[in-house]
Amino acid sequence: MTAYRRETIFWAAFTLGAFALLPWERVGKAFLAWSWSATGLALALTAWPLVSAGLAAALAAGIGACGRGTRRAGGVLLAVSLVGALAALYQLAAAGRAFGLGGLACLLGLLTLVGIGLAQAGFVRGGAFVAAAILWTAGLIAIFILFPLLSMLQASVIIQGHLTTAGLQRYLTSPIFLLLRHPELPTDPIRWGIGLGSAVGAAVLTAVRLARQRWVRALAWGLGAGAAAGLLAMLALGLGALRNSLFLAVAVGVISTGVGFIFALLESRSTLWTRRLLAPFSILPIITPAFVLGLAMIYMFGRRGFVTHTLLGLSTNLFFGPLGVGVAQVLAFTPIAYLVLVGVIHSLDVSLEEAARTLRADRWTLFRTILWPLMRPGLANAILLVMIESLADFGNPLLLGGGVPFLPTEIFYAIEGRFDQQEAAVYGLVLLAITLTIFILQRYWLGRRSYVTVTGKPSGGRPTPLPLAADLVLTGVFLLFTVVAALLYGSILFGSFVKLWGIDNTFTLQNYHDLMSHGVPVLLDTMRLSLLAAIPSAVLGFLVAYLTLRHRFIGRTALEFSAMLSYAIPGTVMGIGYILAFNAGALQLTGTALIIVLAFVFRGMPVGIRSGMAALAQLDPSLEEASSTLKAGTATTLRRVVLPLVRSAIITGFIYSFVRAMTAVSQVIFLVSPGHDLVTVLILSWVGYGTIGRGAALSTLLIVVLAACILPAQWLARRRTIGVLAGV
Repeated sequence: MTAYRRETIFWAAFTLGAFALLPWERVGKAFLAWSWSATGLALALTAWPLVSAGLAAALAAGIGACGRGTRRAGGVLLAVSLVGALAALYQLAAAGRAFGLGGLACLLGLLTLVGIGLAQAGFVRGGAFVAAAILWTAGLIAIFILFPLLSMLQASVIIQGHLTTAGLQRYLTSPIFLLLRHPELPTDPIRWGIGLGSAVGAAVLTAVRLARQRWVRALAWGLGAGAAAGLLAMLALGLGALRNSLFLAVAVGVISTGVGFIFALLESRSTLWTRRLLAPFSILPIITPAFVLGLAMIYMFGRRGFVTHTLLGLSTNLFFGPLGVGVAQVLAFTPIAYLVLVGVIHSLDVSLEEAARTLRADRWTLFRTILWPLMRPGLANAILLVMIESLADFGNPLLLGGGVPFLPTEIFYAIEGRFDQQEAAVYGLVLLAITLTIFILQRYWLGRRSYVTVTGKPSGGRPTPLPLAADLVLTGVFLLFTVVAALLYGSILFGSFVKLWGIDNTFTLQNYHDLMSHGVPVLLDTMRLSLLAAIPSAVLGFLVAYLTLRHRFIGRTALEFSAMLSYAIPGTVMGIGYILAFNAGALQLTGTALIIVLAFVFRGMPVGIRSGMAALAQLDPSLEEASSTLKAGTATTLRRVVLPLVRSAIITGFIYSFVRAMTAVSQVIFLVSPGHDLVTVLILSWVGYGTIGRGAALSTLLIVVLAACILPAQWLARRRTIGVLAGV
């Protein structure tokens, strides 16, 4: 009996068993069980798609038993199994009820049979496991990444079943979103934007023509520059959530990347002992939700803050608005930019610097002609990552926004306050468009140049140290940043032990005592859900990395791009998509713990992909080829050869997926339900209701727990690998 026949018989039996014995659908928490009773038989005669699915599995079993592993048999198996899978999907969609264990297992079995047919017919190389794994991963990515985005697009343009752009026009011209005409505005943004855009466009067109370029090229440059200048002028002079979020993202991205670059230079080229403080500094953004610094800003710079009220005697709202949100985001996201850039600087080939010094190049020429071009990809990635994090940040604008509209908070208010899903979908599309535009600009900035050194590996030389004066100045910047961060984190710890910050600073343990009744159970429940999500997130991420890196198949690039979309899309956008996609029908998951777990899985999957690719890139493919030569299947090779060698990378991906799930807020804020609360959402609600002492206590407990989880990851992986994973 061939391997294809054994696999076909097993999966056909599995599919038939699931079809006959397990519940096919569920209504609420009750299941519609399927059985071979008289009632079940009568139901089968009327529900022909179910019968088609069962017959497809039965025919697949017959083909597996009678076939001889030929391509013709594989083609028949592929056709029959595909018909069965389509019939089962039709039944689930037509019923309009959420699928049960039987529907899920039956679809899994039929999809596996389709993969076996593809491999046996010769359409996919690598055996049945590779073909089935491709279909599994593609199906999961299509359902839980692409489908939510399409649902959001559909909700923004379809009202009561009719395609219309009236909603788009209404929400995009709303004063909350963008305000360009109002008597209270000191200037007319539209008039100034058109005037400035026309002037800039004419100037650029003239400059390009003077450079003896063609009229078409000059006109294109002039129109592009004029349109960009006009739009920026309108946004700068106008008001609204779009303007606030966009300018905040740009400012935070540039400042955080610049400061992170300074810290990365200090780590690799400083001669002072303070460089050793950068290692613990880099852990903070991993174990701390971004909005915790917003809570600390209230403690230090709020109306009763330690700095503003106690030291300066002020009761000011200065830090409640874009300024406070920007400061909190810079403090939170600068370590992330540092983690991205420190690996880039460490990977530079020192021999190029030595050659430049040999040719008597000064430090500025060395930086401008060698270091800067090689660091452009890292800088572009850092800016992209920080801007996306800023656009997706929900907690800091909620705590420190001071009533100023931002896109993430307006999306939240549209769903929770105004109960308008279409408005939330429109704003989510705007966030998605901004993110994709930033990504395209990043790709354009990098261009098609190559940034690879001659050898691809750094030499054994020592990098050029910083001049003493520059070293002292940059170290002073780092120490100032560290002192501010330490004060903010210290205020969280101190605030958890006082009755009411700024009013009654009496020492108390009441805040921690209150956690025992509600905070600790929610923390444990969050840990349980995060653990449930971390395992499939790490495994699925590694599987995608293995398939896209080791195998060639149609759609490989599309699969990799789609899998990494959750890295490039703000969590707020994915949260809106999940609400719209899984609120009804066969995929109804709203209000369950499963939807939270799935959000964690596919939000953290890029961590597993990046760690898997980094580990597989260091593994010689000849080991797998030797296993295949000894007639071991792909699954056996993966289990006995590859997995033992990349075990540390998988464990690291698991730990970081767990930590990211514990600190997530922007995506899951829309998915929590009364029976399934999360620790980050609970902290935000407590602070919003004024019980900031209890929120500080729970934040402190969360940081301690995550610090205990992250230390094994530092031991299992090098710091450079950790930097790459944290940058995902």
